[in-house]
Amino acid sequence: MKKIIILLFTLSLAFFSFGCQKNQGDEFFTEGSEAYAEGDYETALEKFESALEAGISDKISYSDLYAYLGGAELELGNLEKAQEYYQSALDEDDTDVRNYVNLAITYRQGGDNLSAKELYLQALEIDPDYAELNSSLGSLYILEGDAPAAIEYFEKALKSDPDLAVAWGNAALAYAQTGDFETADKYLETSVKKGYENAETIREMIEKEKNR
Repeated sequence: MKKIIILLFTLSLAFFSFGCQKNQGDEFFTEGSEAYAEGDYETALEKFESALEAGISDKISYSDLYAYLGGAELELGNLEKAQEYYQSALDEDDTDVRNYVNLAITYRQGGDNLSAKELYLQALEIDPDYAELNSSLGSLYILEGDAPAAIEYFEKALKSDPDLAVAWGNAALAYAQTGDFETADKYLETSVKKGYENAETIREMIEKEKNR
């Protein structure tokens, strides 16, 4: 009986240690999230890496952990590492629109607009009314020189979120590129009222379109 009690106690310790390891990973994740929110990305990255090594419980998804790792790496200027982690987040959960958007951001920053556009389009299949996503896709079409397509996506964005200032501003530029300066000026002024920070830059670009 004494041997059985000792054995059970030993097994209990083993399970307790395993549970602590899992909880420790969760604690690292929480600490990393707090550091991330405070803008301390180096500490956040260290904590998230520790969480990944220790393992996390079912209360936290690995998709979220990889996304945070990607975000910290991106903030620290490590584009390739960020891309790897964001890809891992997408591999873990391909139903979360944010994973497509995050990965697309790294492609855009790396100059691969085609891959970014493909990711945006895949994300829109999941959530076609995502305003920021439609606006981002519109911006890509501006870069490609396809103003009519850009307008289509900006209008979708504004239908979902009429207060999205960046969509008003960029749509103004797209309309100017089609020669519709009346609508361009109207949209630009609306973007100013909505608080768009880059309105003056867009205004200068519209003036260049008018002088062509």
